[in-house]
Amino acid sequence: MATSKKTNPKKTSLKTVSSTDESALDVEVSAETDKAPSDPNLIKKKEIYDHVSVSTGLRKRDVREAVDSLLEYVHKCLEDGKTVQIPPLGKIKSIERGSGENAKTHYKLMLKRSGDPEKKSA
Repeated sequence: MATSKKTNPKKTSLKTVSSTDESALDVEVSAETDKAPSDPNLIKKKEIYDHVSVSTGLRKRDVREAVDSLLEYVHKCLEDGKTVQIPPLGKIKSIERGSGENAKTHYKLMLKRSGDPEKKSA
């Protein structure tokens, strides 16, 4: 009888800060391969592909390549410790805490205010 060896998933933390509220929500994110129950608030890449395809009129194949490339680039930049600024979304910054085996990478998302459009004086 063979048993599979379970390993601990790599854990990272995501800290969300809105521009109107300076309090932060610290959420643990784990990279697990098990399927979790369906969450109605979860947006998957397929839904992003569909939305972009409908809103731009581009073919899904082209949209998929562009979205995947964008997400890979953002991921690489965050791994390299860079801050990513995406104007409709906000800024994402990676922060290393601890050292050695206790090191954790936190990602701080500062959301752009979406309620009030910027007023320009004429």
